[in-house]
Amino acid sequence: MQSFRRKLVLLLVFLCLVPTIAQSQERTLIVGTGSTYRPFGYLTPDNKLIGFDVDIITAVAEAAKLKINIVSTPFGALIPGLNNGDRDIVISAMTITPKRQETVDFSSPYQVAQLVVLASPTATESNLADFKTRRVGVGLGQTSDTMVSELFGKTSPNIRRFENTPLLVEELLQGGVDAAVGDISVMSFYLKSNPEKKLRILKDERFKENYLGIAVKKGNMELLAKINGGLKQIIDDGKYAAIVRKWFDIPAPKLPDTVPKV
Repeated sequence: MQSFRRKLVLLLVFLCLVPTIAQSQERTLIVGTGSTYRPFGYLTPDNKLIGFDVDIITAVAEAAKLKINIVSTPFGALIPGLNNGDRDIVISAMTITPKRQETVDFSSPYQVAQLVVLASPTATESNLADFKTRRVGVGLGQTSDTMVSELFGKTSPNIRRFENTPLLVEELLQGGVDAAVGDISVMSFYLKSNPEKKLRILKDERFKENYLGIAVKKGNMELLAKINGGLKQIIDDGKYAAIVRKWFDIPAPKLPDTVPKV
């Protein structure tokens, strides 16, 4: 009789735990992303968060069968949010770097990060060095600022610095600068958005390829494996290429299967 009662108690305990286990498996994961960096993540006039990163993580989560809630997060708060548990996943045009790899784990790359020159239609130059005597716009303190300053000289009067990329591109569109230096994905977006301006993109051998990754808390290998699985699936089934085409109007880049050593 005691044996029967013991089994009955254990059964009741298990049945009580089943909903808890199911709820745990269905927990909504909080995704942090930026909302001020077109076209990766930005707010529409009706306050809806959209962008390339939003579409990518939505497709990855669907493929990996993850429930997510995407939350606008300042860039500087993304990694701290992972570390303190406020965020489970981060996707925000974040370049995979050795310093960041010390504190978070990255997925396989989901996009190429590389500086390019966005030039006006009247420019005949073929690389960055050719623009040394022309007006070149960069983002203040960004990688573009560093690269152009190294080539032209930090105090060159031909370097025009802007607080953000929209201001930089607007100056190019208005003819205030002859070229703008920025990330290939961002510049491709503005090229697509302004076809009547007949802008063109120039690559330069000085600009090396880097990669963007989706970040999780250091050591969360189970979640990382699901994200990588979902990313691989959308690359294989063509959804990734469609998202790239939607936002940048360019073919999908060839990406490494694993996080490259940088």
